[in-house]
Amino acid sequence: MKGIMKSGRKGLLALACGMLAMPALAIEEGDILLRVGVASVQPDDSSSMVTTAATGPLAGTGVHAGDEVQPALNLVYMMSDNIGLEVVAATPFEHDLSVTGLGAYGFKTTDLGSTKQLPPTVSALYYFGPTGAKARPFVGLGLNYTTFFQEDLSGDARTELAASRLKLDDSFGLAVRAGFDWELNDRWLVNASMWKIDIDTTATLNSALGRIKVDVDVDPYVYMLSLGYKF
Repeated sequence: MKGIMKSGRKGLLALACGMLAMPALAIEEGDILLRVGVASVQPDDSSSMVTTAATGPLAGTGVHAGDEVQPALNLVYMMSDNIGLEVVAATPFEHDLSVTGLGAYGFKTTDLGSTKQLPPTVSALYYFGPTGAKARPFVGLGLNYTTFFQEDLSGDARTELAASRLKLDDSFGLAVRAGFDWELNDRWLVNASMWKIDIDTTATLNSALGRIKVDVDVDPYVYMLSLGYKF
C-alpha cells in the first residue's frame, strides 16, 4: 500500500510539474485565432406604428422579432500584441415576427411570420494585459451588414389580413464588442463574448388595407460561448 501511495504521489508531482512546464497562451502579433461555438441573438427591438395605405399609422401597433440560437464562428488575426482584426460568420438565424395592437382594430392576428438573416461583422479588437496572461479581456468596435431573406408570412396574416410579399430591407450599422479568451493550454482556449449591434430595417407587405410599412430597430444583443484554437 505504501508503495502504491508513494507511486501515486510521484505521479501527481510529475503531472503538476508537467502542467507548470506547459507554455502560456501567448496571444501575440501574427497569431490567428479560430473560435467555433453557439451564438444567441436577442433583439432589443422597437418599431414605428404599422402604417397602411388605407388608414395611415395605426396607434398602438408595432412589430417585434423573436430570439434565435445558431452555431457561429469567428476568426481573429492579431495585427499586434494588443490589436486584432475579427471577422464573424454564422449559419442563418431565423426569427419569428409578431405584430401587436391590431386587436384594437378588429383583427386577431399576432403571428406575422418569420425571416432569416445573416449578420457578417468585421471588428477591430483591443486586448488588455500582457501576451502571456492566462485571461485576455478585449473590447472592440466594428461594422455589421445584415441581410434578410426567405421572409415568410404566417397563415393568419395571409388569411385575415390578405397579406402577401413580405420584404425586410438589409441593414448597415455599428457593432460594439466585448469578451475574453481563457487559456486551456498553449493552443486551445475558451471564449465568452457579446456584441451590441445596430440593425435597422423597414418591413413592407401587401394587404387588404393596401401597402403596409413599418420601421423596426432590431438592435440585438448577441452572446457567444466558443472553443478556440490558436494557429
